[in-house]
Amino acid sequence: MRIGIYVGGLGQSFHDDTVEKYALRIKNELNYTHTGESFDIKTEKVAYTDEKESTVVSIFKKNENDNAEEEGAIVYKLYDFKYNDILTEKFKERNILIKNLILFWLVVKKFPQIVLRLFKYNSFSRPYLTFYAFFILFIISLAILFFIPASLDIATNLSASSEFKNLMSVFRLDVIIDSINSFLVKINSPTVKDLFKAGVPITALILLIVPESKTIITSLATEFVCVDQYIENGDRSQIILGNLDLLVEYIAENEPNSKIHFHCYSFGSIVVKDLLFPVGTIPSPNLINLSKLLVTVGTPYEFVNAYYPSYYADRCNVMEDRMKWFNIYSLSDALATNFRKDSKKGDAEFGIGGLKIVPINLNYEVSASKNMNIFNFFTLYGIRVHKYYWDISTQGQSCVRLLMSKMKENDFI
Repeated sequence: MRIGIYVGGLGQSFHDDTVEKYALRIKNELNYTHTGESFDIKTEKVAYTDEKESTVVSIFKKNENDNAEEEGAIVYKLYDFKYNDILTEKFKERNILIKNLILFWLVVKKFPQIVLRLFKYNSFSRPYLTFYAFFILFIISLAILFFIPASLDIATNLSASSEFKNLMSVFRLDVIIDSINSFLVKINSPTVKDLFKAGVPITALILLIVPESKTIITSLATEFVCVDQYIENGDRSQIILGNLDLLVEYIAENEPNSKIHFHCYSFGSIVVKDLLFPVGTIPSPNLINLSKLLVTVGTPYEFVNAYYPSYYADRCNVMEDRMKWFNIYSLSDALATNFRKDSKKGDAEFGIGGLKIVPINLNYEVSASKNMNIFNFFTLYGIRVHKYYWDISTQGQSCVRLLMSKMKENDFI
């Protein structure tokens, strides 16, 4: 039995993609390519630990006898692995100001390293797209800070109003208001006001041009901060990888003669690489014996490597000769990696750290134009295209067509 484990993205999964939608895209491609045959799906939930469950989608061939009550042979089965809540639960509890302050500090901390990569980079390509993604993170981290001077200005004017003071005195809050006013007067300098005048129009322009920018800001802040904590400090990594290991063990016990394929999008690919090519340990016996395919879609390998250049060093090489790797990328995607020494499409030239495994590259572009013009820059196109590997509708075209063709060619489905 061929079994896929779907590990989705994090903050960039704006349209809340699910394993059911991913399975429907595979089912549709099977229907397109198998004349005279049709396929359908069945969804169920299984508990692979006492606390964790997985949604399982079986893709099966319909019987020719038109018996709707009877299922045909299962051709592929997909389990999902959810790690988002584990990784982001602490960060989501914080307010948006604290989130942006943390994001701002992380970007500033990495600034010298990113600038250096513009002039000195070795085996990795596209330093300018990496810098672009970094620059956008810097801008959005300032977005909320731009409104602080506005808040100070409003609070100062309001607290100076006699009507406001009379109202506050009714509730016996006038002493507190006077203290706040005294503090605001001290820090509300002309420089702060100038920052407000310059910053608010810029932020307003971004909000006007890109209506979903608030979602992008929140998602990117969540993703980048949680990724930093996961990579830099190992925060939540052990429990995430432990749960993924348990899912593999469940499949090994309940799916006889299974061959496991990992389908990973965005940050999900980082998690799976950590499982397959760990540092300081080795994969489990079932993971070694059953894993046959790694699929990465929009993997931010180079982006991670730019911020954390030693992260992929000294990885376990047990799996490097045991499985194939298909990498789907877009040249327009500022977060994706083409695993080449240039910014062109073509065969991959390197893999993970110093390991021998090199992906089979599959280039997928939504638009023929890949030029970064000023309009695309301000509309965050290089970031937004990260979600364009498939449409929110499962009926639309997607990168899954390229993947299915390559999987059939290699007898993976």
